[in-house]
Amino acid sequence: MRYTLQIKTGDAEFRALKNISKEIFANSNFRLLIEITRGRKSKNDKIGDLQKRIDSLADFLVPSSFVFFDITSDENLSNKQIDELYDYQYGYANWDMLFAKLHSQYPNAVPMLLVNDQDDDYANFIEQIKTFATKYNKIGYKIYPSIDKDITKREIGIIRDNIKENTQLFIFYDQGYIVDGLIKMAATEAIDRLGPISAILESVRNVEYIFTSTSFPDSVTSLSGNMDGQIKCSEISLYDQIMTAAKEIEISYSDYGSITPKRNDETAYYSRGWTPRIDVPIISKQHIYYYRQKKEKRDYADVYVDVAQKCISDSLFPNNLDCWGIKTIKSAAAGLKPGATPSFWLSVRMNIFIIEQLKRLSIIQ
Repeated sequence: MRYTLQIKTGDAEFRALKNISKEIFANSNFRLLIEITRGRKSKNDKIGDLQKRIDSLADFLVPSSFVFFDITSDENLSNKQIDELYDYQYGYANWDMLFAKLHSQYPNAVPMLLVNDQDDDYANFIEQIKTFATKYNKIGYKIYPSIDKDITKREIGIIRDNIKENTQLFIFYDQGYIVDGLIKMAATEAIDRLGPISAILESVRNVEYIFTSTSFPDSVTSLSGNMDGQIKCSEISLYDQIMTAAKEIEISYSDYGSITPKRNDETAYYSRGWTPRIDVPIISKQHIYYYRQKKEKRDYADVYVDVAQKCISDSLFPNNLDCWGIKTIKSAAAGLKPGATPSFWLSVRMNIFIIEQLKRLSIIQ
């Protein structure tokens, strides 16, 4: 089995990944799709310099890592540097130059195709395809359900007509956020889209389809106001339904590592305070359980100690799972106070989630 983890270049994601053994990132069955975003803005960095994010990749990636590189289209995570990468002139020349640098560090890297709506006749899109096919012979392209079907099919046809005979093509279907009650509808939509696309690409020798989704909400309180509860990992059920229905198309599994696609600027989002919460993924049960506790007049770090104690007292706590996330919850429960921000505990959840998925898919023991 293959597992493609899709991430944005945020601090929480990087912290989760830095605490995973680099040997795992050398495994070709574990791939990452890294959506490059701006860095965190600060007094000394008014724009959130892109290079800082790129330099930090070396904290967890190894030269042999199988990684797809993409550029964010989220305006909230963009800056002038990212806007320049979407400049379609000369076949997206700025993106071509940046990817060349990334490829020199990570020779197994694959470029994702950028699309700018202002490139009306697709002339520069075509030039981008030919450039990447010639230089690297590997290309990725992402499909979104929100994009008109005819536009997607037209772009797929353009890709087919402009790659080389032996180009390796990776087609991502990005469902984004999914809730349990909409799984059947989402599966039907995905199959209805992937069927015609696979027909268009029937003549392409090397094509892999990858399905991505996530079920973790941007706000847990939007699901329940309780101090404890469970969140179903609907991305697994959705993928299983698609695989059952689309037997003629080989589709590999991908997710967001329990991160919601919608990102918040932590400083602004939590300026009024928050309720400390710790999440514990239990992939074997296809859910994530959590405990919360109001801060009241105590320090956040002290409240997280109490929450961690509740987590490890739960009969579902994976005490024998060997990973940074579980060790961190245990150390917090022992009173060591390893972190006291939502971002830190998001990293803990993500770290556990990734390791459990790698085990579920038999990529690690």
